[in-house]
Parts: sequence; structure tokens; C-alpha cells
Amino acid sequence: MEKFITLTLACILYFGTSLNSGTTYKIWVPPVSDKQATIMSPLQITTNGKTIVVPMVNSEELECMSKNIYFEAAMESTAGKLAVAQVTMNRVNSSRYPNTVCKVITQGRHYKNGFPVKDRCQFSWYCDGKLDVPPTTGSMWKQSQEVAKYVLSTPSLMDITDGATHYHADYISSPRWADPRRKTVEIDTHIFYNKARRAVKKT
Repeated sequence: MEKFITLTLACILYFGTSLNSGTTYKIWVPPVSDKQATIMSPLQITTNGKTIVVPMVNSEELECMSKNIYFEAAMESTAGKLAVAQVTMNRVNSSRYPNTVCKVITQGRHYKNGFPVKDRCQFSWYCDGKLDVPPTTGSMWKQSQEVAKYVLSTPSLMDITDGATHYHADYISSPRWADPRRKTVEIDTHIFYNKARRAVKKT
């Protein structure tokens, strides 16, 4: 994928400059380290002295985020999908969790063959033993992709979960970790919690 992106951008650079359009491109080569940023460094395009920035989202991270939104919140509203994505990003940005979207989502116990141990992961869909292939022609998958791309390409986005790193469905019994004093918001069928937030004492 990195080679494809680099080749594509190189072609843009070659044909753009050969036409003497007055446009120059600052090419960025994606990193290959495991610690690569969730939001890829942007492509800067300068035309007649004016520079614009085009966000480039890591395709693997986009796929992981899209699946997480789809399998966790396909039936939720846009706000519900956005909230799930923001919990994922809050974990990425926390020192307590892995630093990429894919690693946050797949965090948990795995067998030696790489398959996750059933019901021993952070997001239930990933280790429920079912086939994780979304219907790519469906509208809900498309919506999940759109929300994922929006969140990944908008790092300054206001967090509607108030820093939540956990959530659970409102139709199940509250998990042991669900401290009501750390609850931040309820959106659709999910209740969100910020476990790093100082517990509010009841008066």
C-alpha cells in the first residue's frame, strides 16, 4: 500500500510539473514503523503561492475504525457512531492503551495462531467467534466508513463523550468496571464512562 501511494503521488508530481501549471507538491512517504501515526502526515499542495493541506488517512486504520463503528453501532444514529469512534480515539491518545486504532481494537488475549480468545478482548465483536466481514454494499457500512474517515481526518473534533474510554449497552447488566460516578453521557443504546475522570462524590 505504501508503494502504491508513493507511486501515485510521484505520478501526480511528474505530470503536474510537466504541464507547468504553477502547482508544486510536497510528497510525504508513509512510515512503515509499528508506531506510525493514526492520522497520516498531510500532502501539502501549493498553487500560485497558496498552500492547501489535503489530509491523508491511513487505509488500514480507516478499515479498522470502520469495522469497529459498524459492528458496535451500525444501528445507532450518527451521534452513536461518532461516540464509538471517539472512545476508540481516546484510547489511542491515552498512554494506557496502544497507540494505533487497529491495535486498540484488537487488544486482548490471542492464541498462538493469532486468533483472539473468545470474549477476552476490548470490543466484543472482535472476539465473539463470528465472521467479521461487513456487507460492503450496504448503506450502514458506507455510513460507518464516512464517520470513520471524518473522525480520523479531524483531530481537533470536539469529543461528545467527554473523554470516555469505555461504554456498554444499556440493555445488559452493568459490568464491574462501570462506576456510575464516572459516567459521562448516554447516547442511543450506549452508556459511556471516563475511567480517568475523577469520581464525583455524591452529596
